[in-house]
Amino acid sequence: MLERWLIKWLARWVAWVADRAWRVLALLAAATCLLGWVAVDRFRMNSDLGDLVRQEGGWRDDFDRFEAAFPDLVATAVVAVSGFGFKQVEDAARQLEAEIRSRPERFRAVYAGQNHPFFREHAFLFLDEQELDDAADRLAEAQPWLTAVAEDSSLRGLLKLVADGIEEGDPPSGFDTLVSRLGSSAKAAAAGADPSIHWANEFFGGDEAWFRLIFLKSNLPLGETEANAELMRELRALIAAANLPEEVRVGITGEIALAHEELEAAAKGVRMTGWLAILLLAPILMLGVRSVKVILAALAMLTVGILWTSAFAMLTVGEYNTLSIVFLVMFFGLGVDFAIHFSLRYQEAVGAGAASVREALIAATQSVGGAIGICTMTTALGFLGFWPTDYQGLADLGVIAAGGMLIASFLTLTLLPAFFAVCGPIKTQIMWVPKSRRLVGSLIAHRGKVVAATGLLLAAAAALASQSRFDYSVLALKDPASDSMQTLRLLQAQDQGTDYSLSILSDGPLDEQALEAMPVVDSVLSLADFVPQKQTYKLQTLADLQEILWSALNPLRQAAPPTSEELRESVRRLLQVLASEDPTGRFAELRSALEPLEAGPPERLAIWQQGVVAGLLEELGWLRRALAVGPLGPEDLPAEVRGRMTNAAGQHVSVVLPEGDIALVEALTRFVEEVRAAAPSATGRPAIEWGVGKVVLSSFLEAMTYALASIALVLLVMFRSIRYAILILVPLSMAVAFTLAAGVLFDMPLNMTNILVMPLIFGLGVDNGIHVVDRYRGEGNVPNLMHSSTPRAVLLSTLTTVGTFVALSFSPHQGTASIGLLLAVAVALLLLFTVFLLPVLLSWAVERTARPAGR
Repeated sequence: MLERWLIKWLARWVAWVADRAWRVLALLAAATCLLGWVAVDRFRMNSDLGDLVRQEGGWRDDFDRFEAAFPDLVATAVVAVSGFGFKQVEDAARQLEAEIRSRPERFRAVYAGQNHPFFREHAFLFLDEQELDDAADRLAEAQPWLTAVAEDSSLRGLLKLVADGIEEGDPPSGFDTLVSRLGSSAKAAAAGADPSIHWANEFFGGDEAWFRLIFLKSNLPLGETEANAELMRELRALIAAANLPEEVRVGITGEIALAHEELEAAAKGVRMTGWLAILLLAPILMLGVRSVKVILAALAMLTVGILWTSAFAMLTVGEYNTLSIVFLVMFFGLGVDFAIHFSLRYQEAVGAGAASVREALIAATQSVGGAIGICTMTTALGFLGFWPTDYQGLADLGVIAAGGMLIASFLTLTLLPAFFAVCGPIKTQIMWVPKSRRLVGSLIAHRGKVVAATGLLLAAAAALASQSRFDYSVLALKDPASDSMQTLRLLQAQDQGTDYSLSILSDGPLDEQALEAMPVVDSVLSLADFVPQKQTYKLQTLADLQEILWSALNPLRQAAPPTSEELRESVRRLLQVLASEDPTGRFAELRSALEPLEAGPPERLAIWQQGVVAGLLEELGWLRRALAVGPLGPEDLPAEVRGRMTNAAGQHVSVVLPEGDIALVEALTRFVEEVRAAAPSATGRPAIEWGVGKVVLSSFLEAMTYALASIALVLLVMFRSIRYAILILVPLSMAVAFTLAAGVLFDMPLNMTNILVMPLIFGLGVDNGIHVVDRYRGEGNVPNLMHSSTPRAVLLSTLTTVGTFVALSFSPHQGTASIGLLLAVAVALLLLFTVFLLPVLLSWAVERTARPAGR
């Protein structure tokens, strides 16, 4: 009764639209302009994890207490400066820090502890024993040329040292290093390039990269998403304008950068996959429909539907998030589904000899309108299954998508009839699929075996699906090629502190030994760890170095600066020594670099001297101070360093760094659970993601229950048959089981976004089953069903939906891409099960039981 009433009402509506087609199109155009302006003017996106999931529980309370005690340690951006040259990294980091601090209206909570002069002055104490021994050996080797510059702060002393060493045949230690540096510097000076020598690199050598981290937050009076976007634009512009050396790498990571670049990837993915979806839809429609009018009508409906849905989203939810924005692309596949079914029924009615376009439209509505109405309700309910859950990101998607499906249904039964009424009759040439009929007929002939085989396959798929995993780490959603992810990976590989560590808030210093003994913990960092260890040994080593370097640190004489001619004479003498005392060409590179300088203008020599000597004199001054330091205690640390680890209330922070690769969810789970078992208040980004993961998994189960129950209820009410309802749900259940099984086989775990695929299979896949069962009831048997336009409409609509989801799989946002991939697999399976298996089940369950007794 309800279905007949719905069909009757829809037929009257379509007839009314057809009689007033031009006015309806004009009204739709006006509404589209207005709603399009709303969609653009109010457009907003949000990627804040805290807004995507309703967070309640002890794990959230622990984080809130920590954030209240140390707000500057939470939600920061991290500028990571790295490279293999100590001095280049140091200079670049200090330059960037100065630029950032010069913009207090944009940046706050700026912290670059490693740049503080305190750590440079006490650098030797902060090296470990082996590093200090290596540095002491290099300084001992450098003693002759350090003394030469200390006594004669010009190139003259260094050039004399080199000339004497070659001439006497007994060069001092570190001689080859000095010659190599002078040669490279002279070559640069001769070419007009910067001849500076970074002498600090000689003191802090080694094969490992150096890192300097700058932490900061936004100070802009904007919403969080807008402030983060402006902060990232400013930082990128600042870094680009800094003109840093090529050997220095600067990356931006941290919670702000990761969230912003995820938002960028999501928005870029929607634009890119939207166009890709259109490119995939067009050939499918052209091959399947073969009517320009139908294709234009479908594309017009999709365009209008996208604008209306976006306006609906802004007027109801108020924003898109990185999940809900996916529906803009999904609308192409879902919206065109309705358009194809209606258009092909209209095409079929025209081919059957309808008296007019109006009559053909009414006939199409009477044939498919009820199914479209039921599909609208079931699909909307499938999406709304997310709405009651605590996963706010998916709840927003559910509301937007449900509204989008209502819009798609309305436009299908309003825009399309008006368009066809204005454009007149369409071609009735269609693409037939005869092989599917023969295959279905063959399957029906062996339907008992087919049903048994289906049961066995379903049992095997269910067993495999039970092994599926859930990866709650939000890193699985990020674009691995993004700067924030590459920088994060680099810092994690180098055991540098990142957001992915746990922080423990305590009222006093924490006993770290028990935590550091845990296999999941790499180290624990507290205020005490900023105080150098084993200072007695290190201070003795520095005292020994003062004796070794006494002639450089306290020169007995100070020569007057050389004149230009004296400097040129020093170069000339060295060239003469090289010509007579270097028959093997060992120092040929130095000789070839000096010759153009000796013959060039005097200012070139002055520039070269400045590049060589100025930095060395600066490092000599630092060396005098660094070797004369005394013991350090916590009270000697800079205030800004102490403020990062303890606050005015006397609370302390201990940072626990993970041992394993916590990009792997198993390692992340062990890290969080074992540390929290020992220290229940341990919090931070890993703990938040761990807690959110539990909420998401619970929401997934709730959404599955809501979707299945509500869809089953609608099917029972509309079809008034338990048998038909079960038959429609069988392909859906099989698609869920087989999709999860495929995820296990191909190592595609469910994550924070693609977990929505499972409830959506019911909401999306039920449409095909409804169309097939509805047409089957009208035709009376499977052969007539297979000869109708319904199988072709199901095939075309499913192919367009698969095309849309395949397009999504190319998104740079990994969460969106995984949604597209899993949905493409699920919908392709639904096509197989609905077109080929469902008719067999209908024949087995309906026609077999309907046979008269005795036959």
